[in-house]
Amino acid sequence: MLKIPVRSEVKEAIILLTFVSLMVETLTSITIGLVLVGAIMVWFHKKPNRMVRNIITLGLFAAYWITYGKVIDPEVGMNFLTSIVLLKLLEKETERDRFMIFFGIILLISAGSLFQRNLSYVFFFAFSFFILIQDFYKNLRINARMADLLKSLIWVLPLTAFLFFFVPRMINPFQLGKGASKEGELGYTPEVNISQLEKLSSNDSPVFQVSVEQEIPNADLYWRGNTLSFSDGWNWPLMPQDRFQRPFTTAESEMKYKENGIKQKIRVFSQEEFFFAHDHPLVFITPKGVVELNSTRSLSQHRWQPSLRYQVIGQSGGIASVEKTEYEHFKANLKPEERKWIHEHFREQSLPELQKEIETFFHAESFTYSLSPGKVENLLDFMINKKIGFCSHYASAVAQILRVKNIPARLVSGFLGGRYNKFASFYLITQNDAHVWIEAFHQGQWIRLDPTEWIAPDRIRLGSEAFMLQSNPETFSPLKVFGKRFAFFNDIQQWFAQWDFKFYQILEEMDFYGQEAFLDNIHFKREWIFSFIPLMLALFMGIYVWHLSRKRAKFTELESSWKKFQEKLKKRGLYLPLHSIDEGEAILRLQDLEIRTIWKELVEASFQNHNRVSLNDLKKKIRDL
Repeated sequence: MLKIPVRSEVKEAIILLTFVSLMVETLTSITIGLVLVGAIMVWFHKKPNRMVRNIITLGLFAAYWITYGKVIDPEVGMNFLTSIVLLKLLEKETERDRFMIFFGIILLISAGSLFQRNLSYVFFFAFSFFILIQDFYKNLRINARMADLLKSLIWVLPLTAFLFFFVPRMINPFQLGKGASKEGELGYTPEVNISQLEKLSSNDSPVFQVSVEQEIPNADLYWRGNTLSFSDGWNWPLMPQDRFQRPFTTAESEMKYKENGIKQKIRVFSQEEFFFAHDHPLVFITPKGVVELNSTRSLSQHRWQPSLRYQVIGQSGGIASVEKTEYEHFKANLKPEERKWIHEHFREQSLPELQKEIETFFHAESFTYSLSPGKVENLLDFMINKKIGFCSHYASAVAQILRVKNIPARLVSGFLGGRYNKFASFYLITQNDAHVWIEAFHQGQWIRLDPTEWIAPDRIRLGSEAFMLQSNPETFSPLKVFGKRFAFFNDIQQWFAQWDFKFYQILEEMDFYGQEAFLDNIHFKREWIFSFIPLMLALFMGIYVWHLSRKRAKFTELESSWKKFQEKLKKRGLYLPLHSIDEGEAILRLQDLEIRTIWKELVEASFQNHNRVSLNDLKKKIRDL
């Protein structure tokens, strides 16, 4: 077993500190600060009294309520649990406290695995578990070794493998919204409501990963979420006509586009309302079936049966065919003075000329891109007064102009960019990559139009993170700045990230449908499992009975050795009680080294760990006594 000569409270505080460093995206600064202060107090043997702990608890309750606006939420629960475990650690006094802290930390790091899905967290979990088990056994006066724990683990592995490959896995309908954007943060939202937003802050929480066959040029890294066809003149709420659900078809649709399309394997980190896809998707392949999407409307997900893993075949280039254009959904709901202003400043009627005219106007009037534009209440406020904004402002303004000029236009809410991992050929898309652009209907097709490219071309060329780092380096951590300046450091991060990707790809692909494919490959029918279960139970029971019989045989040998040792001592006039170790040690304290050594080995073999002592050697020593 691991031998770390450190107080158990210090070990537990170190585990909490490591946990906080891994969960920094989920925990608030208040929780992180509390753990840091608490760890220092544990190190210096400082404990707050009951009144102080109660005040801190009430303060935390108020802080979380103010931060999240609610107390029943996965992220709030994680913060509460972390704080409670830390406070309990600061009042550790009795054996009951020790057990509560042990099980509390186990529960905490287990719950953390719902938010953190990477190999580093798996290793942290395993290492923490062994450290905690060591202290747990120590408190029970049991001297266990790591080898004993590993042997126990080996017993579990065959059953785990059987469950993983053969027993159906259920899809969890209550996925945690890890890293979801809050008001005032960058992030994907199905609606575009900009009249109340004054500032957006960075949010680098991952949203999804996309495995591709080859790297995609930055200018084409548009990841569609959903379209928005209705506007009140400035904001774009999500309406029923923007949702599209179609019965799943046969695999013929998949074969139709498989040769020439852009193939993507997408893994979403939390439940979303819509399917994501690169640019213009043609076919979605989910565990439930295949659906052909021959328009560029949004494909919504079923709330209670979300797909967190699916494949997409799409096309690039910004053009997609359509079925029938619903022109009544593309009206410009503007005030007369807004329409008048647009007609006065923009004369062109065709899309290519009007696009050039709008772009020229933006440059002539010195429009700028910023995540902190302040409050922009309506179209004219933006076009005449503010002249500053982010992607949503520009997309909304240009779409209104196009509609007044009788060109159907709509917004697309999704992502632009992503960090490419060259070792595993996948993109990681975060909330910082959230983006809004336009699709305009021209000559029977929807054409992508991105006004952000006119105002801030570096946002498209560099990607969101590099663009923000270039614009505001002080808002980023020194680690990220260091990684951008030194390519080798970024390569190291990507090299480790590929193993996270591959590890969880294996785990998540072996769901019910993955198991079905695996069983088909080995020509095994799932119903045969019901025949194998009794056989496996009989096998495990037989092994367990054999293991117990071996333990019983060893116990019998130990019992016999104790009696022979007692008889040897009687011949020397020593009457050794077998019911009390303390009395036995007191009697043998003055005896020679050989007797005391045999006594110690008998005690260790009987009450601590019989594997450390060779029974045959011990019996020989007793015979020679």
